[in-house]
Amino acid sequence: MKINIDVSKGNTISAFLAAILVNSNQIGMGVLGFQRVIAKEAGHDAWISVILAGLVTHVTVWIIIKTLQKYPSADMYGIQDDVFGRWLGTGLSLLYLTYFFISAVVILRSYIEVVQTWVFPNLPTWILSGIILFLVYYTIVGGIRVIAGYAFFSIIITIWFLFDLFFPLQYAHWEYLFPIMDTSFENLLKGMLAMSLTSVGFEVIYVVYPFVQNKERVNKSTQWAVLVTYLAYVLIMIVSLVFFSQGQLMRTIWATLNLHKMVHLPVLERFELVVISLWLIVVLPNIMLYLWCSARGLKRLFGFNLRKSVYWIMPLIYIASLTLLSRQ
Repeated sequence: MKINIDVSKGNTISAFLAAILVNSNQIGMGVLGFQRVIAKEAGHDAWISVILAGLVTHVTVWIIIKTLQKYPSADMYGIQDDVFGRWLGTGLSLLYLTYFFISAVVILRSYIEVVQTWVFPNLPTWILSGIILFLVYYTIVGGIRVIAGYAFFSIIITIWFLFDLFFPLQYAHWEYLFPIMDTSFENLLKGMLAMSLTSVGFEVIYVVYPFVQNKERVNKSTQWAVLVTYLAYVLIMIVSLVFFSQGQLMRTIWATLNLHKMVHLPVLERFELVVISLWLIVVLPNIMLYLWCSARGLKRLFGFNLRKSVYWIMPLIYIASLTLLSRQ
């Protein structure tokens, strides 16, 4: 395997767009219901666990970028082949490739679960899964620049969701946050670990890095992306803690969607249905990027071209989404 990758200038992206990819990949399905699993461990100090998770993520991203900067233009697959050798490096790369594949399946199936629960209870999984994967394929064959452009568009579309938090804040009980630091540090760490499924997404920089033009700015741009992500998470968590009681939050699977139920407009009664519909624009870049990372892995390890790799992976993701019948 060739360690460093030669990428044509027409197939590269800026460090800003690389940060956009990280930010959009972190804000996905997890944001719709991460509050309950963290509050279950850390109670009303769950917002502190989110901050701790953000600090750990910043350090992890710094380590990832410093590792990548040891090479002129290498991705994770090439680095592992160089450090661990052909056989062990290939084995580790296959684990990462499988991880990217599973992440795409989890995101796809989670979104279908939300649609079937809130909007169309009788909609068959195979129909919605097929439609979403068709949209994913239509975009991913365009390469990383098309995916980055779509991710930028998805962020622009979803920024206004944060302003909707004003509506539930009208019914806030700020005393729910006190006493601060009432939870043990061990429980705060457990809450931080419970944040992991929502925190991930930054690891795609391992595969995206060779396609970045101004690599010297990747660290700064990516750190800003992670900071913006966690500021949004802390804000959403605090609003959830002051809106729901602890008992209510423990029984609320998708707390963010329930917050949007408080938005009342003269021409629209159930605003959360709009959120669910537009959230497809948010999860599509996640699935695209993880699928692209998997396809890149097959290309790097076995020499398949990107289109052929997608042909192998897409049917597997489709079948896997149909076999998952419950959250457990």
